[in-house]
Amino acid sequence: MRRIAFLVFGLLLLAITLSLFGFESELFAQSTDTAASNPEKYKWTEFEYGYLNPFKLIAMFLLFWLWVFTTDWVGQDCPERKLSPQAWVIPNVFAFGLTFWLLAAAIPFFLGYLLAIAAWAVPLFMYIKTRNNLVDPHQRVMTKDHIRFVMAGLSGGKMKREVKEGWDAGPEMEIKALGADDNKNTENLYTARKLPDAFVWVKELVAEMVTRRSTKVMMDYTKDTVAMRYLIDGVWLAGENRDRESSDQMLTVLKLLCNLNPNERRARQSGEFFVKYDGKKVNCSVTSQGTQTGERVIFVVPVVTAKLETLEELGMREAMIQEVKGLMGAPNGLFVFAARPEGGLTTLVHTGLSSTDRLMRDFAGIEVKGCREPEVMNIALKYYDPAAGDVPETVLTAVIRNQPDALFVRRIDSPALFGVLLDQANGTRMCFTSVNAKEDAAEAVLRLLSLKVPADEYSSALNGVLYTRLCRRLCKGCREEFQPSVALLKRLGIPPDKVEKLYKTPTPPGPDDPKKPPCEHCGGVGYYGRVGIFELMKVDDGIRRAIVKSPKLEAIRAASKQAGNKVLQEEAIRLVATGVTSLEEISRVLKE
Repeated sequence: MRRIAFLVFGLLLLAITLSLFGFESELFAQSTDTAASNPEKYKWTEFEYGYLNPFKLIAMFLLFWLWVFTTDWVGQDCPERKLSPQAWVIPNVFAFGLTFWLLAAAIPFFLGYLLAIAAWAVPLFMYIKTRNNLVDPHQRVMTKDHIRFVMAGLSGGKMKREVKEGWDAGPEMEIKALGADDNKNTENLYTARKLPDAFVWVKELVAEMVTRRSTKVMMDYTKDTVAMRYLIDGVWLAGENRDRESSDQMLTVLKLLCNLNPNERRARQSGEFFVKYDGKKVNCSVTSQGTQTGERVIFVVPVVTAKLETLEELGMREAMIQEVKGLMGAPNGLFVFAARPEGGLTTLVHTGLSSTDRLMRDFAGIEVKGCREPEVMNIALKYYDPAAGDVPETVLTAVIRNQPDALFVRRIDSPALFGVLLDQANGTRMCFTSVNAKEDAAEAVLRLLSLKVPADEYSSALNGVLYTRLCRRLCKGCREEFQPSVALLKRLGIPPDKVEKLYKTPTPPGPDDPKKPPCEHCGGVGYYGRVGIFELMKVDDGIRRAIVKSPKLEAIRAASKQAGNKVLQEEAIRLVATGVTSLEEISRVLKE
């Protein structure tokens, strides 16, 4: 509104100027050689209301618009700097507004225009000098750094700096502060850059995590050092300790970028900031919490990896893929996807549903509003908002009225919702859901039963459970083969005539051996990427009886084994026999 008021005021002054000098005056063409004395020369400038020089008119308009913009900025900036708007806006308005047309008209134009510029610039730069003395260097305007920053922004951020600042060293990376309004975020970013070394250390840490494919870093602050641990392929690996002083500065930068309090070292804090690196854009999160020995910080950098689209890409063997497709392609029933928390359930659901025939069958489902899970093509999802009072079972009932062939509910959190889904699964529709389970498919079965639905309705609807755990793949660049003993093969249940060699991670060099550079592919970890170990429970009448009569883990596991279903260990041994992973790795995964 303030800018509109200045604009109207300026247009009014301009109208007065044009109306007062609309005759053959010298407002815009002041010269002894006028159109009256030389009509042929000035014929092109003749208008109904006088003679206007377009070049001088454009110059006046440019100065006028500069005045509108800067005076509006002064009016908005004064309250933020706790300066009196009356003391600074009024001089900026009237020094130029009341003298502009007089200076341009009453004296020769060139001299008048210079004086008009002075009438605009003098009060403006007096204000700029005053407010710059009250703010931090990064908040000052019309300085060399500010002008360079503005020019870089106008050029799309591609303008190269003449001299790199200290914070601009290290990996080429764009960082933006988040967690507050734009002005506060900009202030936090500039404040973080005041610690240039620490700012560069943050950039180097992000680049290191991306290179090593580490999704999380845990920093445990003690009295003198900071222990660094990296989460790579689902396993925490120790890193090189850092000194406390430099790590404190780095943590200050991290907290500033997230709009957190750097001085708070006991209470829990969390936030995010933006990073663009290697062509990828992600929001990195920081969570800090005081501990008995100091402070623990979890720094998360979402590593963007290639999406897995098929069950085969997850590591599932072809025979099992066909069995899974057969169960999911049934005309009715309930199929459950299961995995550990943060154990690949999202990917399993996505690839599993992508393997169904969604072109021949009409799929629909419900999802919580704001869910960040990836959508599956050709599944019509209806979103609901519990905060707005939406009831999921009511939303699902509305979806069912459209007569879909199959239904998908990612999370079931109430008996009422589960009851609606079971009615459809026991009727004419194939239904899909997912659940977290730590151990195996049998636990997934009981997790859903714990929602207190009738066991007989649940067991009659259930036709299959697909459970997965993730293990690390051996790095093909540095894995070592070895000859397994007959006793080892017998213990693993592998026929000796079927496998001649197995693989393991590289043998560490001895104390007298020359040091070798780490593997370029895995960085010396010995593993690169992960693969799924799958358990497919095909539910038969024996398993259904166990669910109804003896709903316990051991009873359901026994019934599943009797039905001919393979357990996780059997599938894991297949991965060892084919050289995909190591004995040590499956031992670790199965014992967790």
